Amino acid sequence: MKKIILGLVLGVVVLGIVLYGGYLYAQKFGVKLTLPSGQTYLGGEDLEANELVNPPTAPQRFTAGPEVPWKEYRGKVYNYSFKRPETLKLGIFPNDSTDAVAIIWGNIPAQRNILLNVEDIPSRDPAYVGKVEDFARNWWKFFSGLKNLDSIEKFVNASGLTGYRAIYINTADQSPNVDIFFAIPNNPNKVIHIANGILDPEIFDRIVDSLNYEAE
Repeated sequence: MKKIILGLVLGVVVLGIVLYGGYLYAQKFGVKLTLPSGQTYLGGEDLEANELVNPPTAPQRFTAGPEVPWKEYRGKVYNYSFKRPETLKLGIFPNDSTDAVAIIWGNIPAQRNILLNVEDIPSRDPAYVGKVEDFARNWWKFFSGLKNLDSIEKFVNASGLTGYRAIYINTADQSPNVDIFFAIPNNPNKVIHIANGILDPEIFDRIVDSLNYEAE
């Protein structure tokens, strides 16, 4: 009988340690979600809020009607800004040097649904420093899930930033995503990367066209 009680006590203690460890992990690495109201919370703290921003039956693509207001989002580390529909919920990662912004949509983990991040070119390949077009042409080589470049197009957005629209072929011979690369003025080591896999193309193009960067 004593052995059974001792086993139960040890089981409760181990379970408590596991749960507390999970709580600490969420506190340290959880995704900070920015809600339309401007409120924030750290992923894992509020189950109801998490269910609200991750609807289980979300459509495959996000879209917004013409009546939806657009609001500005500004980078926390770098001086970029862009506009997006007010109903598009974004997630940020605390203490993230790439200043990444994730889309909170469906049940896709935020880490796999990055809308924008600032790439450090030297950490990829120093040979591409100051050569954004070459970097965009060869970006697929840094990822095992991609096998080639399908097409690339140079353009200038409404803010006067020079960008490159690239489409890559994955290992399944598909091209489901569009990747955009913008040169950062006076910073040859960095490039703004914007990707789309779930946004309505018109919404995505409008976000890309609204991107701006204030010189430091």
